[in-house]
Amino acid sequence: MDSVVKLVGVLALVAAFCLSTFGVAENLLVNPSFEEGVESPEGWRPWPAQAAGVHFRWDDGRAHSGARSVCVEAGQQGFGMWRQLVPVQEDTVYVLAGYVGFEGIAPPGHCNLQLVFRDGSGRIVERVDFLAHSGTRELAYDFPREVMVRVPSGAVRCEVNLFLQGPGAAWFDDIVFGPAPTGNIAGTVTSGGRPLSGVRVSIWGDPWGAPYEAVTDGQGRYLIEEVPVAGPRYLLLAQTEGYRTCPVGDVAVLAGQVTPVDFELEPGQDPTADLRVKFGSLALRKWTPPAPIPKEAVVAPELYPDSVLPFLQPDEYIQSDHPAVRELAQGILAGLSPEERGNAYAVAWAVYEWMSVNIEHDSVLDEIAGGMDNPATRDVTSGIWQTISGRGWCWGRNFYDWAYTPAELLAERGGICVEHSWLAAALLRALGIPARAAVGANQIWVQLPSGEGWWAGFSTTQGRAAYRAQGRLGPGFGGLDWPVFYSVLSRPVLHEDWSLERPGMWRERHPWQEGYQGTPAGLERAMAALERFSETGEAPRGDPPRERGREYYFIHYSDVTINLCNVGDQRRLDVRFPIVSDSPVQTFTGEVAYWTNHPECVVRTWIEEIENPPAEGVERWFHIEFDLTPLLGG
Repeated sequence: MDSVVKLVGVLALVAAFCLSTFGVAENLLVNPSFEEGVESPEGWRPWPAQAAGVHFRWDDGRAHSGARSVCVEAGQQGFGMWRQLVPVQEDTVYVLAGYVGFEGIAPPGHCNLQLVFRDGSGRIVERVDFLAHSGTRELAYDFPREVMVRVPSGAVRCEVNLFLQGPGAAWFDDIVFGPAPTGNIAGTVTSGGRPLSGVRVSIWGDPWGAPYEAVTDGQGRYLIEEVPVAGPRYLLLAQTEGYRTCPVGDVAVLAGQVTPVDFELEPGQDPTADLRVKFGSLALRKWTPPAPIPKEAVVAPELYPDSVLPFLQPDEYIQSDHPAVRELAQGILAGLSPEERGNAYAVAWAVYEWMSVNIEHDSVLDEIAGGMDNPATRDVTSGIWQTISGRGWCWGRNFYDWAYTPAELLAERGGICVEHSWLAAALLRALGIPARAAVGANQIWVQLPSGEGWWAGFSTTQGRAAYRAQGRLGPGFGGLDWPVFYSVLSRPVLHEDWSLERPGMWRERHPWQEGYQGTPAGLERAMAALERFSETGEAPRGDPPRERGREYYFIHYSDVTINLCNVGDQRRLDVRFPIVSDSPVQTFTGEVAYWTNHPECVVRTWIEEIENPPAEGVERWFHIEFDLTPLLGG
């Protein structure tokens, strides 16, 4: 399949999808689309003006909109940029975004958008390099979910730079830079229906490196002003002496509007500790070449075996019947020729391509300007920051409740790997291809006209990362190992699950594995590691990297932390973890281990087995039931 975007029938849909992000900020740039000027684009200047082997073009042969873009072309050692100087206000959050295309850029050469903040004397206060690109790619919107930066103290001007370090060429068009749109959050804090004064209400995490907080007045009212518009996942806390902290999450801020958030505080004290639970299961991994997606695969429900039919059905997580999902799926299908619409390879590639080009992966925030550790770019609504940074908190009754559904991901345009896999599965099912969402990737059913069929890997997370950084399409399309665990039901499996009655705060450590040689000695070391893990909560390092082609043992670990401030009267809590699934490439050994920082609260443990004829396989979950009374009283 061509690496060039083939979805001719949905180009208008894609353009509208990307352009909908513009207009969210007041654009301070002069001539952001490079259409105005006489001999050069008005408002923009090349720098350095004279540099050997560097060429600056006001290009009328390539553009995203209008007739022109700007281009920088350089040789092996050359670099250059188009530059515009803009006055800025310190301690204000700004948005930078735009269309970037590139051709023949070889590492360490790269192109990227760049901000350089300067003080009144012209000295650099801070430089922020946005995601770097190499390789070749047509002009594409660089950040479907805009990246925002807080102007550092002392800065009065900002250089907006469209940068290239050669060799290669880079094009830029429709650049946006300006203050991020903001809204307010307001409400009342009460207890027993009576207003409380002196309560501190704050947004968790200091978005973009600054506190957003207010204190309630005599009527229990508060107002938090000028909160940047971001994902609808702000988390607010109401705190005062003599009352339990009250969190409220999934707060959306709309430009120019007031978002109402009220709190009802309960008398008492916060729990002295969070509940942390870790789990590991041991399996033997065999070496089998990853299954391909052959070009002769067909979309043919009449040929599918009964075992894959459950993975054509919608559910509350894989919303293949949602109107927005169905409309997009039909638009993708319309971009294919009539002959291709019955070809599973062509249809699956079209889904993969559309998502790789249009749906951001939250990891982009970890690759810009120092990543999540840089306060100036800290988006506390980012899914990766909330889940695995160790500093954020998610909000919900469990992981399933927190994650964006496919329709929500389409609206937000960016999410974590789990959310990518749900949308990909929904689109594929809507187009007649059985798909199951593994953790962060998918499997799709490959059906040959001869009757033969198998599950093959499919990852739009890998696809997005490769396309965004290098313009490559193909990584993640087939050739993936079997997932560690998968569902026998239509709904997906996640890293962990639990049974809070009220929504609460939680975070996880990203699941990881430790491997051991596939020998009796390797098994003995793995068993010893599980024993140590159950005693200390520490996962010992495994053996050195394995030789390709040899079987090995591995322990798959998961880790979740649950905050108990908002549990109310609930005292029993069931936390469960999926166990490594049996498949053609791995076998569960029957060995599991868990650790918790509150073993005194454990009531019982058990293994749940789920079968779903006609689906093949067994889905296993390890359950740990807790009595929270020692932590909460009552």
